[in-house]
Formats: sequence, C-alpha cells, structure tokens
Amino acid sequence: MLLVAQAPGMNQERESWCRTNTRQLAVALVAAAVIIVAALVAKGYPRGSGARIALALVEGIATAVCVVFPVWSLRHLDELQRRIQLEALAIAFVGTGVLGAGYGFLQSAGLPPIDWGAFLWPAMVGLWAIGYAVASRRYR
Repeated sequence: MLLVAQAPGMNQERESWCRTNTRQLAVALVAAAVIIVAALVAKGYPRGSGARIALALVEGIATAVCVVFPVWSLRHLDELQRRIQLEALAIAFVGTGVLGAGYGFLQSAGLPPIDWGAFLWPAMVGLWAIGYAVASRRYR
C-alpha cells in the first residue's frame, strides 16, 4: 500500500482550480457560439442596418471576452497549469495556421471563400479546448 502525504487544503485548491478552469472553458465556448450565431443572423440584414451593426458589436464583445478572460485566468494558475495552457495555446495557434493555410489552398483550387471573421475565433477556441485536453492528459 502506497501512502502519499498531502498538504492541508490540497483538495480544496484542486477543486477550486477545476471550477475555475471549467468556468473559463465554458465562457470561451459560449463566446465562440455567440460569435457564430451573431454572424449567421447578421447575414439576414442589409449592410449598414442598425440590427447588423448591433450584431457586429455583440461579436466584438464576445471576441474581447475570448481574449481577456483567458489572460486574466492565467495569472491565477500555478506553474504546471501555466505550462498546460501554454501548450494548449501553442496547439491552437499552429492549428489555426494550418486551417487557414489549408483552406486558402482549397479556395485557390475552387472552393468558395468563407467569412473568416465569423469562424476564426471559434476555431481558435475549439482548437484551444482540444489542445488543453491533449496537454492535460500528458501531465496526469
């Protein structure tokens, strides 16, 4: 039987971190969904209309949340969690580049252009979530 000593309050710290990380991921995924929905709904309105401008502002606010919330959350992580986040962000960065370049090649081969403004941040958030899952498994 292997006994492992734990510092007092260690389980509380882990539970607090899990709640914070789950909240961070949920906020980012909800913001990504808001960006996609607002972009799709906005296409139904003419350019320059009040509704389309309001939806563009909603997209901008959701994008700001995608940027500000994770940066704020990183400041409250320990060294291991920062390393996991760095790896997740690196995967998202490279994955976004591969998606963009890959679709650029497909577009020059004849596929229709897509609205990168509507799908860039959601793609980055999705790839970050995948990168986080991959990096977290590595340090279990």
